[in-house]
Amino acid sequence: MDRILNLNKEISYLLDTCQYREANDALEKALTNRDVNDYLILKAIAGFFIDLGNESYDRKKVEKGLQILLDNKDKIKNYVTEDSINYCIGNAYQSFYKIDTDDVSNFFPIPENIETLFEAKQYYFRSFKALDIRKPNHYSIQVFTNLGNNLINSGRYVEAFQLYDNVLNYNHNFFYALAAKAEGLLTMVKYSQCPITIALFIEVYRLFNEAEKHKIPFEAIREKIKTSKSYAYQFLQEQNFCISKIPHEAILNNEEYQKHPLKLKFFLDNFLSLSEHSLYCSCNGAEKDDITIGHGGFQTNNKKIVQLELLCNRIKSEFCFSKELFFDYFHDLKTVAETTHYENLVDGIVNGIKYEKLRTSFRLCFGILDKIAEGICYIFDFTMHRNESIYFENFWSEKRNSTRWQEINKKRNIHLTALYSIACDLEKNNGEFGFYKEWRNKLEHGIFSIKDSKYFNSGWEEEKFSLKTDLDHFEKETLRLLQLTRSAIFSFVFCARIELIES
Repeated sequence: MDRILNLNKEISYLLDTCQYREANDALEKALTNRDVNDYLILKAIAGFFIDLGNESYDRKKVEKGLQILLDNKDKIKNYVTEDSINYCIGNAYQSFYKIDTDDVSNFFPIPENIETLFEAKQYYFRSFKALDIRKPNHYSIQVFTNLGNNLINSGRYVEAFQLYDNVLNYNHNFFYALAAKAEGLLTMVKYSQCPITIALFIEVYRLFNEAEKHKIPFEAIREKIKTSKSYAYQFLQEQNFCISKIPHEAILNNEEYQKHPLKLKFFLDNFLSLSEHSLYCSCNGAEKDDITIGHGGFQTNNKKIVQLELLCNRIKSEFCFSKELFFDYFHDLKTVAETTHYENLVDGIVNGIKYEKLRTSFRLCFGILDKIAEGICYIFDFTMHRNESIYFENFWSEKRNSTRWQEINKKRNIHLTALYSIACDLEKNNGEFGFYKEWRNKLEHGIFSIKDSKYFNSGWEEEKFSLKTDLDHFEKETLRLLQLTRSAIFSFVFCARIELIES
């Protein structure tokens, strides 16, 4: 372990001072001199090669690190968790994306040209799924931050902010997350026509200011933080806001948050709000699910926008019902007396109104997502087969409609890419959350049993006829699906704004 720590210290210094040749020599020496059975040091060396390639924009170094991991994965798994290997592989593919797009003029991340970005996302998610987001640690916050950075690249700002917030709730001094969220907020404002508020720029300035207080390893990052912080400072100066008032503003915002009712706190704390203000502040400005395609006072005679606002209202209504059921399930403030008798055929299978709230909360999300898919086709006039049923997770498929796939890839709308990215995660066969669709189908058309700690396998259940999962697991995945759906709603609204409304 000391050898790994010493190598880490040496390579970190060399990368920080841009001594890339010396870093490569040190890694080659470590690789040659290592004990052939020391797979811990081998994994570390592979990770350092990936870091070296990432910082020096040298694809071959990244390829070398990745190949070491892939060639020795089975042996390395005997000493470290598989999720940590997946995290390193994700870093490699993220580096490929960074290097491959660096010199491409006018590059835009349309679905067909971001394969390496999506490969990175898949590996990050495999690592992420193995972690307990409710109990972060020093390792997991690095996974959350890098996954967040990946999602930013494909326009999934809302989920990225959620990941950064989870990191900062655990360690408010983690400068990578501080800087990433601040930069992400500025990027979102640029590409989504978000309302520009003083509160937003206060948060951007605060995050950059906190990040600057810590030792930042790379000069390029230091300069970027300095430049962006200066931009936020200038904006606040132009609005006649005194920077010295930021600590007082934070106190006032916290006081407003503490006065929120239990339900609103639950929605804000679990990232279920449909307020743009809630993405950077939990004060009174975040108390309503008030996201709309047009801004306040916006007027139009564009029938498309009117139809899409009607659709947005429907989507918000259904999502608010879904999250209301999720809240009621946990807090049971409207207790309903059970009048139904259930045959006790299998111990530990839960039934009743309380659990139907949870199951229905999960099911509703798919109807919302399918409505978003219909809305996307309407925005862009995408080709549809006669009497074609549109499903969010697979209507993008080239095999399903090659003409539509070509049309999708002609659009330069980052939020369309974000929606495609979410759909890929939910795709039944290859998505990291593709099992949600199987659950949904069994919830709708078969038997999907939820079991608690009292469950006992009596042998009565037919595996082909029914599915089952643990209650704790289903609660966690229902929240995750709600959060994915929320992200899709934001991306859909931003997509419509960018496409149909001139800033």
